[in-house]
Amino acid sequence: MASSPGVKILGYASQISPQEVVNLTNEQRQGQDLSSLEYSEVLSQAALNKGQHMLEHDYWAHVAPDGTEPWEFFKSAGYKYRYAGENLARDFSNPSSAIGAWMASPTHRDNMLSDRYTEIGIAVVEGDLNGVDTTIIVQLFGTKLSGQTPAIPVAAAEETVPSPAPVLTKTITSEPKLATLPVVANNSTLTGAEMSATGKISPLEATKIFSLVLALMLIIALAVDGYIVTRRQITRVAGRALAHISFMGMVLAIILIIKAGQIL
Repeated sequence: MASSPGVKILGYASQISPQEVVNLTNEQRQGQDLSSLEYSEVLSQAALNKGQHMLEHDYWAHVAPDGTEPWEFFKSAGYKYRYAGENLARDFSNPSSAIGAWMASPTHRDNMLSDRYTEIGIAVVEGDLNGVDTTIIVQLFGTKLSGQTPAIPVAAAEETVPSPAPVLTKTITSEPKLATLPVVANNSTLTGAEMSATGKISPLEATKIFSLVLALMLIIALAVDGYIVTRRQITRVAGRALAHISFMGMVLAIILIIKAGQIL
């Protein structure tokens, strides 16, 4: 399927390999003595459709503003399921950090380690989301419905706030026999991370800006210090200059270690 205008699939800024997301997910499952998930082209197409839909309609949620639920993308891709689940991530710099964030969240971890699922599909899309250049990972899980006519599936939503970051987390799973659909919160209540998105600066961009500003401040401070020392011909022990450089390198290293990203 050709990408829509404004949507890039695995674009220039992406360091995320869908296959690596699959491999890392299966590594987590194998570590829990669970069977590996089989890669599904159909689920990956459904994931791609969901990612494009979010970019085209400017939303970051399991349920679209028009009420479109995740399960519609399964069905439209031709995947008839008995069990289905969805994990979302955005603005992660590599697959490992996204997997780590999902594993740190109980509901996302439950999806990844569920023995109900047999297949997985992944899509990575890039584009403008609310005015911000964003990379989205869509991770879909499924088990095909076989040997019976599917009942109309009703989704169940669980909502938790994981301890590692103040990001609203919702992981959704579905099975045909569930009776009711709990209300899924819309974007009227925003966490700090979500506010940064609506303010047109993504967490990843905010980290880059902060890093750049701090680096410039440190460089300017060192340059001024060096100018004063030279102008006044101050004798300085070499160890102090090296300490300044080491300090700047340490601060920058800490900033680079920070992983910006959100999961849903």
